[in-house]
Amino acid sequence: MTYVDWNQAKTYCDWAGGRLPTEAEWEYAARSAGQPIEYPWRHETATCHWALMYNGVANGCGTGRTWPVCSKPSGNTAQGLCDMAGNVWEWVQDWYHSDYEGAPNDGNAWEDPVGSDRVGRGGSILSDADYLRTFRRDHTDPATQYYDLGIRCVKDAP
Repeated sequence: MTYVDWNQAKTYCDWAGGRLPTEAEWEYAARSAGQPIEYPWRHETATCHWALMYNGVANGCGTGRTWPVCSKPSGNTAQGLCDMAGNVWEWVQDWYHSDYEGAPNDGNAWEDPVGSDRVGRGGSILSDADYLRTFRRDHTDPATQYYDLGIRCVKDAP
């Protein structure tokens, strides 16, 4: 789902019986259960073989648009999670902080102190290879709605 602001994303995930992932959870998943890798598929530099991205000529690997979910299975994580890099940025629960000093170290969302922007992860069809790295993050006004900004809901394991 795209064109949703942060509050709409949170409301949808709540309605669906899930929640937005924390930034720590998102990165752990993108790193194939926390491995020291640059991209969800390991270390090979991002190309249109792995992800939907800006290919140096045009957005969305030349199409100028987002693609259906899981269109690039070669870019999946070791656990089979798709689109952890490219296609659309994904809202996470946390407020944006410029560094990790004072961040929770238990996987919880960083909700205090409240900031002015929320965090987006994963890059999009507008991103080059550098922005698709597992550690890259962006900050966005929570009221932003854009065609390359969406959500991934998560559900706690029983």
